[in-house]
Amino acid sequence: MATKIIPEVDSFTNFYHLKIGLFSIFFLIIFFFSFNKFNFDKNIPFNVYFNYVEGLTNGSDVEISGIKVGEVTNINLLNNQVLVSGFIDKTYDIPEDSIAIIRSNGIFGKKTLLIEPGFGDIMLKNNYVFINSKDSYSIDMFLRYLNNLNE
Repeated sequence: MATKIIPEVDSFTNFYHLKIGLFSIFFLIIFFFSFNKFNFDKNIPFNVYFNYVEGLTNGSDVEISGIKVGEVTNINLLNNQVLVSGFIDKTYDIPEDSIAIIRSNGIFGKKTLLIEPGFGDIMLKNNYVFINSKDSYSIDMFLRYLNNLNE
């Protein structure tokens, strides 16, 4: 049996073997990237509305109890509110009654989006929508408020 296969394989040219090898490698690369992209998405998108988001930028961290679990990817003005979008790692369970808070690391520190977990049922893991949110106001607004009190 082996003697029949060897002459048959040898009958093809080296260029033919090269084409078969390149096609196989190309197919494996396409299969790997499509399988990796569609079946193993590690992030879940989220949306939350705020009235005021000064200091929060694209790339700001999303944290739960001081642990980075995601990132802000988009900030848009929509219907007189600010829509903050981003992603959260799917390994973390987020309760439905969680509160999204913009907080500052120190007085003049970088702003982050803090998720304060609640005690309700876990949100479905296809798109997180936070109903409760708290704005973070800047020192500039606080100083303006104090100035208005003095007048």
